[in-house]
This record gives sequence, structure tokens and C-alpha cells, in this order.
Amino acid sequence: MANDVVAMNVDDAVCVGSFPVAFSDYIAVNPFKVSKQELLESLAEGFSRVFSMLRENGAELLFSGGETADLPDIVRTFDISGTVMARVKLSKVITGKNISPGDIIVGLRSGGKASYEDKENSGIMCNGLTLARHCLLINDYLKKYPETCFEGVKGYYGRFKIDSFVDELGMTVGEALLSPTRIYLPVILETLKKIEIKAIIHNTGGGLTKCLRIGRNIKYIKDNLPEPDPIFKLIQAESHEEPRNMYRSFNMGIGLEVVVKKGDEDRVIDIAEKFKVDAQVIGKCEKSKEGNSVIIVSKYGKFEYRSM
Repeated sequence: MANDVVAMNVDDAVCVGSFPVAFSDYIAVNPFKVSKQELLESLAEGFSRVFSMLRENGAELLFSGGETADLPDIVRTFDISGTVMARVKLSKVITGKNISPGDIIVGLRSGGKASYEDKENSGIMCNGLTLARHCLLINDYLKKYPETCFEGVKGYYGRFKIDSFVDELGMTVGEALLSPTRIYLPVILETLKKIEIKAIIHNTGGGLTKCLRIGRNIKYIKDNLPEPDPIFKLIQAESHEEPRNMYRSFNMGIGLEVVVKKGDEDRVIDIAEKFKVDAQVIGKCEKSKEGNSVIIVSKYGKFEYRSM
């Protein structure tokens, strides 16, 4: 959990070229459903481990404290949020405004095991977990922990237990769902020192369509995507979600995208692979006549998305 909240903050911040310098958290908890002491001890250990890893990889981040609130009337279990303070010269801010036709999109994988990670990652990151839980886990969990699901939704309708080992995943369902969100900060900080980056897209909310928010009148063509990690195939098979929606909801194996001019793509890939993060060219940018658009070409179909 600590890794997730730090990842979602620092990787969003570095997308504009800023250097994260301080982090604070806010924890709201229902102490009648969750052991407050165990929760805080677990988070303290997790934050310590994450900040130590970042320090060892060239990203010193000051933990500036936070706030804890008991809110049993408002929160079903607990809610953890974070805030990062980051610095960048206004003249150096990366906004995507310099994206040009012919620029190359390099995708960094969300699964596998980076050099600074302890174990294999399923690649799911933090988005789409509600659907993933509901379609994979058996209904017994809803009966035992009704506070984990809103009454107005379908609930858990899957066929797996938390400790069910799935050969295709190479891990249990619980391990796959709880795989920590990959932190790309060490990779991007080194890349920023050596290459002019046109745009950085953190594929969280919006999945592979997140880039629709970046630049103006850009057509993002993603026609060389890798095979999605097994966790996404399992979610699609169990939920029967349309492939088009899967690419809009999940990162589908690409957690971060870096847009650079043609000729710089190999340098981005080399830096990523130094950290054992798989990377590849996944597409290119073209001029769009009206607003931003994304074209995804995969073996599951060709899908086009447009900015609203």
C-alpha cells in the first residue's frame, strides 16, 4: 500500500519533468473494522522501505509526516492518500506542447521485476482493481467482509480464492492483485539528464488512452504493443469485458510512455533496461485534423478513441 501511494504521486509529478523532494500522507480509518495499530505499523514499514529504495537509486525524498483520522461514520475500512512536493523550472516543464509528427512512443513495461523490486510484478498497478477483485474472487469474501463492496454493485462473482495459484500468472491471485505499482522515477530521472523528452504519460486512469490529455491535435498510433501480461488476460476472460474497454481501463502491460524525437528511442530503452525494466517502441505520433486521438492496433482488434 505504501509503495502504491508513493508511486502514484512521484510518477505523476515526474511526468512534467519535476523532481520530487518531499512527501506527506493522510490516513482515514474505521478502527472498528481495521486494526489501526497494525495498519499504521505496516504503512510505516512500507514507507521506510520505499524511501530507502528511492534513495539508493538517486531519488532522495523527504518524508514530512502526515495526518491520521478516525472516521468510522464515513469510511468503510480505510483510505490512504499522499501529496508530493516537487520542483522544476517553469522553462523546463514538460507539457506535450512540443510533440511533433514523427515522434516516437516508447513504452515501459509494468510487469516483470525491476532491479529495485523485491519480486516479480503482475503489472496491474493501481487502476482497475475493483473490477479485478469482483470478477476474480469468490463470493465468500463478500459474505465475510461486506464492508469491502458497495451494496449497489454486483459484488464478487469470481471463482478464485486469495491463495489460489494460477499457472498462467506464476503466482497466486492475491499476489497478482496486490503487486505494488511500479515506480518509474529512477528510470525517468536518469532519462531526463540525457534526452529531450517531449511527453511522459503515466498510464493510470484511462489506461492506454491516457495520452488523449497530452498535446494538441495529436494522433497517437500504438501499433506495436506487447502481449498483455497474464493478469489482464485473466480479468478479461473472467469478466467478459470488451477488449476495447480493457485498453481504456487497464495499462495492459505498459505502465509509462515516453515520447521522444525519432532517433532517441534506443537511448530511452537502454536506460530502462539498465534498471531491468523492459521497454520497446510501441508507436508513433501523427498530426490529427481535429483534437487528439488514439489508435490501438492489437490481435484483439483495432480501436480508436478521441478526446471529448
